[in-house]
Amino acid sequence: MNTKATVPVHRATGAVFTRPEVVEYMMREVRRAGQFRKWSSLKILEPSCGDGAFVLPIVDALIAESPDWNDSALDGFLSAFDISGQSIGRVKAAVLAKLKDAGCPEPAAKRILSRWFFHEDFLLYETSEKFDVVIGNPPYIRFDNLSKEKQLAYKSRYATFSERCDICVPFFERSLSLLSERGVFSFICSNRFVRSSYGKRLRTLISDSYHVALYLNMEHTQPFEIEVSAYPAIYVIDRRVGRITHSGEVTSLETTPLKMFRTGVKGSRLSKFDKWYRGEEAWVTTNSAERSEFERIASIFPTIECSGAGTQIGIGVASGADDIYVDPQQNSEIERDCLLPLVASEDIRGGRIEWNNRYMLNPYDQNDDRRMRDLSKYPKAGAYLMRHADRLKSRYCARMHPDDWYRTLDRISYGTLRASKLLLPDIQLGGNVALDERGEYYPHHNVYWITSQSWNLRALCVIMRSSFVTEQLRRLSVQMRGGSIRYQAQNLRKVHIPAWESLTKEEVEMLGGLYGEDGTSKIDECVELLVERLRNKQPRKFVVQEFDFDV
Repeated sequence: MNTKATVPVHRATGAVFTRPEVVEYMMREVRRAGQFRKWSSLKILEPSCGDGAFVLPIVDALIAESPDWNDSALDGFLSAFDISGQSIGRVKAAVLAKLKDAGCPEPAAKRILSRWFFHEDFLLYETSEKFDVVIGNPPYIRFDNLSKEKQLAYKSRYATFSERCDICVPFFERSLSLLSERGVFSFICSNRFVRSSYGKRLRTLISDSYHVALYLNMEHTQPFEIEVSAYPAIYVIDRRVGRITHSGEVTSLETTPLKMFRTGVKGSRLSKFDKWYRGEEAWVTTNSAERSEFERIASIFPTIECSGAGTQIGIGVASGADDIYVDPQQNSEIERDCLLPLVASEDIRGGRIEWNNRYMLNPYDQNDDRRMRDLSKYPKAGAYLMRHADRLKSRYCARMHPDDWYRTLDRISYGTLRASKLLLPDIQLGGNVALDERGEYYPHHNVYWITSQSWNLRALCVIMRSSFVTEQLRRLSVQMRGGSIRYQAQNLRKVHIPAWESLTKEEVEMLGGLYGEDGTSKIDECVELLVERLRNKQPRKFVVQEFDFDV
């Protein structure tokens, strides 16, 4: 079976072509999930056929069943779409050659080809036809890379499609809607929607109306013909709501080939879930035991913002024009009072702030961050901003507030600046959390912050650096190349930690004593002991004035 694409990538259409063993695996799992005996009895949809990575082996499977080529029922066997006429042309030529080699009469072959292929945008093509199998690899195109016309057209048709998401999301919605009652769907595509906020609607749609038969995370592998910056997974979905779900994670196709993740095979490395994730829940793990532990942690410990009174999570400032507002060389050109010390992600290393003498031009009033600065009182800053006025006025935030055209995209909060706060770089390997104890720095937009009216922030910093927290974030976050994870607010707000009031005075002192510790081995040991005590609900002691109380 040869499914190798003749052209590996089409950047204009977002096509990335799939390795043959991956296609073979998906076809097997589809056939097993649907309990299909013969391919020739099915109606199959390939919504983005590219150069035929799926179409060609599907045709091979049909040929192996020796069908009657003159049977008009074959006209509805396959519906293959693609927006690229060149791709359609190449696949049709390859299929024609296969049909002729199989003894299909030329008139029948031409009739079949005219029925099987559609040079159309699948997402805009009108059809109510139902299919027994939907299989493929939808294109990899981000929302921002679509034309305005396409953005509006897709958003008007698909409830799951929103800004920042990948085009695979409406491909899911459209394809699932075309499944027959016995139908089975299988895509290999990005796994970003399973944990991201933009995937909530799609996760809810799948939970409400469909059954995830198989979810195989492959974000650390390369299942495509060439290496691409994708984070793929294989999905098998049907309408058999209530059945078990198989799931797993492939870390290397060389050491653990796909045959080790087959369903219905003894020794398979797949985990079984009696109940898959519900509603908009993120698919945090492919291991059912890990999920049980994750749920147990959530049942015992509060989220960060509920762990102590006045605990908040936020993000640093985005200017909308960093090349103008952020520049360490501005010191001599702009009045000192107009400059804020800015801490960026690269300034936070190993849980410490190593400030790089970076400043941000602050356009807000020195004493009131709700008002803009009077530039006439700051001629150097005013002259600098005027030199860049055309660029700054073109930004959306300036068009909305023309009188305040020199404002930053996000308002700068003096409360955030002066607060004692934890600083957490967004993209990191884990455990890189620093404390701005004296409120000296303002965080940049790639740095998140945590403040609290109740927590001893040194103790909280140590907890946030622990593997107990890092492992939760690793499951909540989409994972980046090299193993980095996202410390975004949407993830941080789902992390569970011990409540401040549940800690003893001795435990707080023990945690605080580890502040500034190199590495996390001692931190992990301390936090693990604390977590274990609270898990087992052992009595705690805390001090109120001079009295000790057992609880």
